[in-house]
Amino acid sequence: MSAAPSAEKRISSRVPVTLRVDARVIDEQERDAILAGLGFSELNNEGLALSRPRHGLRRSESRDVSASGLRLSVAGMGGVEMGRTLCLDIHLPDDHRVVKLLGDVMWVGERNGEPVAGLRMAALQQEGLRRLLEALE
Repeated sequence: MSAAPSAEKRISSRVPVTLRVDARVIDEQERDAILAGLGFSELNNEGLALSRPRHGLRRSESRDVSASGLRLSVAGMGGVEMGRTLCLDIHLPDDHRVVKLLGDVMWVGERNGEPVAGLRMAALQQEGLRRLLEALE
């Protein structure tokens, strides 16, 4: 694992909040299709906050979130490397819907002995961003 960057590159201030995040690494073929403009239908679907992660996603959490990214615990989650993309369901407090987004892995490291990754939000519906910002206030 590479260490987290020492220089601060964040464009939005972070909020120390613990949120449940369900995630999966997107394979290269799916990522290439999205980057080619073929879209990502999961972002357009309303998602209920379920007690268990949706099929294919792994339960995790973030303790550091901003309007542009987050730090995600990646223990037990294979394939998380710099340059990869993750599909995320973020569970907001007191909200029965998840915020769905894609996040690019900007760094991978360790915090308090736990593997973590810094993600930059790569794709997010405007309504999801609005709900996330309200939750961070």
